[in-house]
Amino acid sequence: MNPDTSLANHRLQRRSRLGALACRIVGGAIPALLLATWVIGDAPVAALSRLGQPPDHMLSTTQLVLATALSLLPALALARALFGIAGCFDCFARGDWFGPGQPRALAVAGRWLLISGVLALMVPTLLGLVLTLNAAPGAHVLAVSISSNGILAILFGTLLWALGQIWAVAHSIATENAQFV
Repeated sequence: MNPDTSLANHRLQRRSRLGALACRIVGGAIPALLLATWVIGDAPVAALSRLGQPPDHMLSTTQLVLATALSLLPALALARALFGIAGCFDCFARGDWFGPGQPRALAVAGRWLLISGVLALMVPTLLGLVLTLNAAPGAHVLAVSISSNGILAILFGTLLWALGQIWAVAHSIATENAQFV
């Protein structure tokens, strides 16, 4: 093997280990930090403010639990996508450049990123409904929110999912062709 290629492979493996670690850290931190803002932070007040509700609007425990759970859904889906990407990086870190694990991991990441994007578009509307369930008559909120982040997550998720499936087909064809040689 060419020494330059060996050095480049070593660097790529090291970067892949770091990439996998970063994906896992961020994938764990996003839902944890979001949960913390609902439990000990000001997420309920901020959400009510965005909905045009007074800061003293009382929320029931059920509303708070439901709102927290709803807001966690896109974050958990994103975390799952990041753990899928970490799996792809893990294969690269082992020097496995064209194995069957990467296409699966990439497809999983794409699928969960797409789900995260769909949830990111749906959850704000559902949060508005949940947080204003006990509002005064005429103060209930049905707000539809369209976010470029959600749309981009859907598009990139679909792309990664498709690339993972295409890569799996390419791997299958390469494996079959290698048996003939």
